[in-house]
Amino acid sequence: MNAGEIFVIMGGSGCGKSTLLKHVIGIEQPAEGKIWINGVDTSLLDDVALRGLHMGIGMLFQSSALFGSMTIGENIALPLTEFTPLSRPDIWSIVKMKLGMVELAGYDNHFPAELSGGMKKRAGIARAMALEPAMLFLDEPSAGLDPVTSAGLDLLIKKLNEGTGTTMVIVTHELETIFNIAHRVIMLDKDVKGIIAQGDPRRLRTESKDPRVTDFFNRRVTDKTNEGTRS
Repeated sequence: MNAGEIFVIMGGSGCGKSTLLKHVIGIEQPAEGKIWINGVDTSLLDDVALRGLHMGIGMLFQSSALFGSMTIGENIALPLTEFTPLSRPDIWSIVKMKLGMVELAGYDNHFPAELSGGMKKRAGIARAMALEPAMLFLDEPSAGLDPVTSAGLDLLIKKLNEGTGTTMVIVTHELETIFNIAHRVIMLDKDVKGIIAQGDPRRLRTESKDPRVTDFFNRRVTDKTNEGTRS
């Protein structure tokens, strides 16, 4: 991926999108192959070095993974409390700034249960960006959201990318999100167990010679009985 871009990992259900993401951020270790981040082979890092690498990475999980017993402000403050020597006033200044960035100003004393699904996603993004990461990973950010809320989240992600220059890696199969925000994509296939396409999604939709790719982008169902006759 290139610095500052929105890079999307896409493909059908069960193709390994989220699994790939977990390997990249170090939650799981690959059985074979290597993962390089900023020119470093992460498989060679010890726990201390890997933790240092993770300081430059933010992560939004599908469920947002907010702690229900903590307020939104406390959730965002947690990584700052754990990993920086900042004073409490400084931490809360950052918390309020991050909430403003995701359009949740004034919600620092609310609990996750008091927020809608879209607001939880925004709060999760604020926490993921608390330490000013160079890279932000988002796993199915639009999952479970209605179309209007999803479109609003797409717009927010795009604004954050343009405003901060943060490199973003997003796992999704949502076509509208892909066309709205992706600079570049890779497409995974569960049968191939690997990448079958990469590039600008708008060009892949019309120029790819692989029917699996064009079918996906154009929401077409392949007729298996006639599959062998396709050119």
